[in-house]
Amino acid sequence: MKLLIVDDSHQKVELIFLAIKETGLTVFVTHETSAVSARRKLQEEEFDLLLIDLMLPDIAGSPPNPKGGIEFFDLILQDNKIDLPTEILFVTGEDCLITPGRSEVERRGSSLCAISAESTNWVYVLSGQIKLAALRADRKQKSFDFAIITALGSELEAVLNLSYSWKKMRLKGDPTLYYKGHFEEDGVTRTLVAASALQKGMASSASLASKLVLKFKPDLLVMTGICAGVRDKVNLGDVVVGNPTWDWGSGKHAETENGLSIFKLAPKQSELSVGLATLCDEIARSSSFRRNIRAGWEKSVPPGEFHAHVGPMASGASVIANSSVGKEIASQNKDLIAIEMEAFAVMVAAEYSMINNMQAVAIKSVCDFADADKSDDWQQYAAYTSASFADELFRQFYRALQ
Repeated sequence: MKLLIVDDSHQKVELIFLAIKETGLTVFVTHETSAVSARRKLQEEEFDLLLIDLMLPDIAGSPPNPKGGIEFFDLILQDNKIDLPTEILFVTGEDCLITPGRSEVERRGSSLCAISAESTNWVYVLSGQIKLAALRADRKQKSFDFAIITALGSELEAVLNLSYSWKKMRLKGDPTLYYKGHFEEDGVTRTLVAASALQKGMASSASLASKLVLKFKPDLLVMTGICAGVRDKVNLGDVVVGNPTWDWGSGKHAETENGLSIFKLAPKQSELSVGLATLCDEIARSSSFRRNIRAGWEKSVPPGEFHAHVGPMASGASVIANSSVGKEIASQNKDLIAIEMEAFAVMVAAEYSMINNMQAVAIKSVCDFADADKSDDWQQYAAYTSASFADELFRQFYRALQ
C-alpha cells in the first residue's frame, strides 16, 4: 500500500509511523511538507491513502496556514491530473483546531484524527484507517487493456515519452516499479501498464512478462525495444514485428561420425494470430505512419528511408557483434530480418499464461547489424520508432480486431 503524508511537523510524522508499525503491514510512505510539493507528487504517482495536516504551509519554508490543509484538499479535488486516493484523512496536533477543523473536514466527507504524544487512543484509530485503506487497495481491479515490457530502462524511457499521462505504481509484496497510463481513442479510455526488466535476456523478460500477464490481465502484451537487423534487408531504425519468433540456440550440439562438431537445430516457433499479423502489416505499409515517424523525431536520423516490417525474428542468450555468427543464425531461416535476446521468451510466457483471448507481439527496431561495426549510436532512435509503432497498434487494436 502507498501512503502520502502531507505534514510539515516532523515530530507528528514520527508519531504517525507508530500507527503504521502497529498495523504490521508493508507500507510505502512518501512525506511532503507543503501543499505545492504534495500536489506535484499526486500528479506524478498514485496513492492509496492520503494524510493531510490541517495546519499546512503553502510552500516549503512558509508559515503554516491554519486552513492550509482544507484549502489543499479543495484544490486537488479540482485537479484532473490527480487520481484521488481511495482514502483521505486529516490529522492535527493542535487542540485549538480540533473542533472547527472537524466541522470543515466532515462537511467534505472525510474525518479528522487528533494526534497527541500524551495519549495512544489515536494510534488505534489511525492504524485502523491504514488497514482499511490497504484492504481496499488489494481489492482494487488491476486489469489493463495493454501491457508493455522492455528489457532495458532506456527502452522504457521511449515508452514513457508517449502521451499516456504515466504515473508510477507499486504493488504490495512486488519489487517491480510499474507505470500506469491511459489515452482516449474513439471516445473510449484505454489503460496501459508498463515495466522494464532489470537485465537483458530471456530469463528476466520471461519472468516479468508472466507477472504482467497474471497481475494485470491485458488483452495485448507488447514488447518494445531494440534489435540487430540483417544487413541489406532492413535499415537502421526500421521496425521489425516478429513473426515468427524462436530461440536460435535451441537444439543439440553433436558430432558427426568423423568427430566434427555439428549443431542440430530444433526450435519451437511462436507465430502471431492472423488478425494481429494482418493489422501490423497494414500499419507497416502505411505511408502516413512512416511520414509521422520521421516528423516526430527532432534529432539526426540514419541514412535511408524508414520502413516497418513483419517477419522472422530470432532470439538468443548472447549479444552478437560477429558477422559470421550472424550469418550462421540467418541460415536458420532464409527470410530472417532481426536478431535479439528476449522476444521469443515473452511470446512463450504469454502463451503459457492461460489468459483467454490475450495476444502478444514483439516490436523491435534495428540499432545495428550484429557485426564488428556494432555501436550504440542509433539505440535511442530505434527505441523511439519501436514505441511509436506500438502506439499506433494500440490505437487501432480494438477497432480492427474486435
